[in-house]
Amino acid sequence: MTVEGLGHRLSAIRRQEKLSQEEMAERLHVSRSAYQYYERGERDLPGSLLLKVFQEFEADPLWVLEGDIEAGISRRVQELARAYRKIGLAIEHRIKERGLSVPDEKKWDAIDFLFAEFLKEDPLNTAENAPDTQRIDRILGLVA
Repeated sequence: MTVEGLGHRLSAIRRQEKLSQEEMAERLHVSRSAYQYYERGERDLPGSLLLKVFQEFEADPLWVLEGDIEAGISRRVQELARAYRKIGLAIEHRIKERGLSVPDEKKWDAIDFLFAEFLKEDPLNTAENAPDTQRIDRILGLVA
C-alpha cells in the first residue's frame, strides 16, 4: 500500500535538513537509487526505514504518514488543540459551577498544569472521555 504524498514529505524533511539525496540515503543507510524511489513514491517505504526517519530527524509520525490536514496543521496538532480547549472549558465550567473567584493568571496556570499532565499520560480522561472533575477541583483548590 502506497501512502499518498509520503515521498513529498520525505523530500521536505531532506530539504529542511539541507541534505542532498545522496546524504539523506547515507543517513538512512540505503542506496541513493533506493532513496530516490521512495522520494518519488515509486516504492513503498518499509516500516523499519520509516522508524529511522522518525528517530533520525525527529519527524512527527502523523505528519509523515498523513501530511497536513489543512494549511500546515497536522492531525496531532488538531488533537492537542481540542484537548487544550476541552481542559480549558472544563475548568471554566467548574469555576462557575462552584462559584469560585479565580484570577485569570491562576486559571491559566491550572489549565497549563492539567494540559502538561495530559501530554504525559492523559490521566484526565475517564471512561466517558471527559475531564475528571474531581481532579480539576483539586487543582482549582490549589490556585483559588
